[in-house]
Amino acid sequence: MYETTIYLVGTDAMPLTQFESALRPLARDRISKGRLPRKVRPPLWGGNGTGQLCALCDKTIPPSEVELEVEALVNGTLRTLRFHVLCESAWQLECARDDYLKPHL
Repeated sequence: MYETTIYLVGTDAMPLTQFESALRPLARDRISKGRLPRKVRPPLWGGNGTGQLCALCDKTIPPSEVELEVEALVNGTLRTLRFHVLCESAWQLECARDDYLKPHL
């Protein structure tokens, strides 16, 4: 489902999936524009997809896939966000990255 690309770190090559090459930059962009919150807040629920759109990739989450759901403040409004498993992971990693980078800038 996801293609592998190559990312160079120093002199070593490391395979990357769409998770790294597409989803994480998309998450960074949506966080910076306020479309996704900067903080991951529990609780997080999971279950079968409900056919609704993923908050990160905007693709439908079918019943054959796991859907993760979290309530979050987005631009001051409490919203229910739904994610594919990989999309939610990309969002969480970018939230953690954002937290780490703030004191180091």
